[in-house]
Amino acid sequence: MKSKIREANREHAPLERGFLKLSSPVEAFINSQAMAGIVLLISAILAILMVNVGWQQQYESINKLVLAISLGDWEMSHSVHYWINDGLMVLFFFILGLEIKYECLVGALSDLKDATLVIAMATGGMLLPALTYLLIVWIGGSDAFQGWGVPMATDTAFAIAILTLLGTKAPRAAAIILTGLAIVDDMGAVVVIGIFYTEQIVVSSLLWAGLTLAAMFLMNLLGIRMASFYLIGGVILWWFVLQSGIHATTAGILAALMVPTRPYAQKQWFHRKMKHLVEDFGEANKPQTTILQSSEQHDLAVQAEDIAKKTTTPIIRWGNSLDKPVSLIILPLFAFLNAGMLLPNAIPEFSETVITLAIFFGLVLGKGIGISMFAWLALKMRIARLPEGVHFNHIVGIGFLAGVGFTMSLFISALAFEGHPALIEQAKLGILLGSLIAGIIGTVILIFVSRKALPLNVPRAD
Repeated sequence: MKSKIREANREHAPLERGFLKLSSPVEAFINSQAMAGIVLLISAILAILMVNVGWQQQYESINKLVLAISLGDWEMSHSVHYWINDGLMVLFFFILGLEIKYECLVGALSDLKDATLVIAMATGGMLLPALTYLLIVWIGGSDAFQGWGVPMATDTAFAIAILTLLGTKAPRAAAIILTGLAIVDDMGAVVVIGIFYTEQIVVSSLLWAGLTLAAMFLMNLLGIRMASFYLIGGVILWWFVLQSGIHATTAGILAALMVPTRPYAQKQWFHRKMKHLVEDFGEANKPQTTILQSSEQHDLAVQAEDIAKKTTTPIIRWGNSLDKPVSLIILPLFAFLNAGMLLPNAIPEFSETVITLAIFFGLVLGKGIGISMFAWLALKMRIARLPEGVHFNHIVGIGFLAGVGFTMSLFISALAFEGHPALIEQAKLGILLGSLIAGIIGTVILIFVSRKALPLNVPRAD
């Protein structure tokens, strides 16, 4: 969290005041929680527009553009699409892994009764969408059963962005529940990707990946907290996982679980050192001089930064450092390169829309009903409780919001239907329509509940 500085305490460059009038609103927008979801939406719309206004060839050329890394005779050459999906998306899964570890240790999944509600909701939000998909595919006479994992996913960025835009119409606890739900949901998605969408395992590479992971775990036990060591270990782990046949993004989750959670120094040390540092800074202060002229004060400020770093945990600090690049660059690139689809200009035959309908109903009804039903059962069985200020109607709204599966659904569909472009196009349409309708239904429910909150006969938080 960045500290705000009053205008009177600022030191401006000659042209900075005028520039701030333009840049401040942009910076505030970039730092808002809704920003990631909005940028994702714009990227997806841009891709769809390119494909449908006659620029499909240019769009495909961008996807197939080759980027190569070479050193002497060694070369690694892949398309931009491959580098994003199998390379940079590892960073997204790395942040996901950090969030999973944090939530399990001190977040929404750390308390048994709170975690039980979230886990029950996520279980329903995975099982029912998958079963809905399989049922519709079976009724439609299709054999594309491998896509059952597509409607299981939840796009955290989009869902949280909608909640943020709703403001006071959704209780603060709703965001915590939705985040925890999405985390457990993503755990399931990672397991699905790692087990069911892996064609062939290369045991030797998997063993080397295991040894690399063990080395990273040992670094954690030894108290090594330098980011460079874990970066090198993560890259090596990614390479061996990629060669093993398991999808490379799994390396991101595994590497994140090895990240240290303990700071270098205790809070008391931070308080004591900063207190002395502030006193020394005040004694060295000369009102007429700037910090550029006072090397002593500059050194004290640098020490303050070092003390702060030693007292913060790598799991939070590294996650915060990667959050903006991933959410504002990598995910939009992924959305742009994967969301492009040719919209039908006529009503297609049922046989050509089975996958679309299966994913659509899986995301909308499967998610909404599955999450709500499993939450209701957990509450009735008294193995879970609702947080203060949250009604069951909020849970229903959250359940439908979780049907916004855009990013993860696109990712899984690319794996499930690899080599079948027609099925991928059907899947994209189902994901787009399903996410849109689920988001609208969830939003309407939460707005309605905010106007007329109904009492519940279910156990509440103590």
